[in-house]
Amino acid sequence: MRQFKLLLFILAVAGTVFTAACKKDNLTIRQSDVGLTLTPPAGLQNVRTSNVVLVFKESNSGVDSTFQMNGSMPPVIILPDGSYEVTLEGDVEYELDGVKYSRKIRGHKQGVAVSGGSVTLDIPLFLYDETAGLVFKEIFFTGTVTPEGKQYNGDKYFIIYNNSEDTLYADGLVIAEAAFLSTTKRTYDPDVMPEAFTPGSIVMIPGKGTDHPIYPGKQIVVANNAINHKEYNPNSFDLSKSEFELTMLGSINVDNPQVPDLVNVNGFMTMHNRGFKSYIMGRLPEGTTIDQYKETQKYTYSYIQTNGTPRYTEGYKFPNSWIIDAVNLSVPAVFEWILTAPALDMGWTYCGKVDSDDGRYGKSVKRAVLSTNPDGRVILKDTNNSTKDFEAEARPSLMQ
Repeated sequence: MRQFKLLLFILAVAGTVFTAACKKDNLTIRQSDVGLTLTPPAGLQNVRTSNVVLVFKESNSGVDSTFQMNGSMPPVIILPDGSYEVTLEGDVEYELDGVKYSRKIRGHKQGVAVSGGSVTLDIPLFLYDETAGLVFKEIFFTGTVTPEGKQYNGDKYFIIYNNSEDTLYADGLVIAEAAFLSTTKRTYDPDVMPEAFTPGSIVMIPGKGTDHPIYPGKQIVVANNAINHKEYNPNSFDLSKSEFELTMLGSINVDNPQVPDLVNVNGFMTMHNRGFKSYIMGRLPEGTTIDQYKETQKYTYSYIQTNGTPRYTEGYKFPNSWIIDAVNLSVPAVFEWILTAPALDMGWTYCGKVDSDDGRYGKSVKRAVLSTNPDGRVILKDTNNSTKDFEAEARPSLMQ
């Protein structure tokens, strides 16, 4: 009898534990309704969207939730509470000055908090064109290593490609590296990102307007040091035939007199070798000199430091309307934000999955091919989303 009572006691305890475990497993996941409004680009008339697909990516879990819009009716959106990155893609028809257009449209928002049972989300929309003119085809920013395993600098480069059907000119083209870091998100005051990029180093290709043509489907190479680096590091490249080279700090500048130097507009561009920066390509308005640019676009911004005190910094703005192409770079393990307005680039790409990843050396980010014309001219993918447009951790195209 005593053994029988002991067995009943053990079963009762086990039943209690099992019941508690079931209750724990069945905890209700809190959800919220998401109301949605779409704000079309300013100045367009009779805007009609179609084939709209929305993706909500939960920042902590990485889980995607996809919704489709039926005509102009917003979908019923119910999501688990969390912090989301929202992307939108679709088609749009509109009128402008009495002319009808059909284009692609996009939207993007980061850090959307979904909680409290109900939230309302407004997504500003922007137009984009997959057939842009000059684009960054490749950015090699990581550098290489010697056979002895030592880091080798000076062999970084940009490749700029003509993605159009017309002959375009490199004269006056500006390349700028972000002043901020994609791995350190701060609240900058004023926040100019919706209207302008904040560059650190800025360089410009020289020329009088038509000195440096780039024919359809052709490219130019802008090297850090335009020399044959293989003479010093067999794991590197021969950049001596580059079209242009940067003018770097005297201690690391190796000049090739046969290759034109870029003009330093602000600072010296060395290219962040972990990819914590972003890059833009653009032009100053016709007739605007470098001095006029620096005079009219200088501004002071501030942010709160970790000790609670503000820090004020003088910098320059580069208006988004002047920008031709943009590429955000970061590292997956430490990414915090993109450094451009989403209309310029709503994604980012990388070399190296963690900070100071030794596997990043000798790799580049390279734009994907969209299609090839019957005449053999390659069209590169340019949807203003570097996550989709670029191959991360690619083999450099100049590596033999």
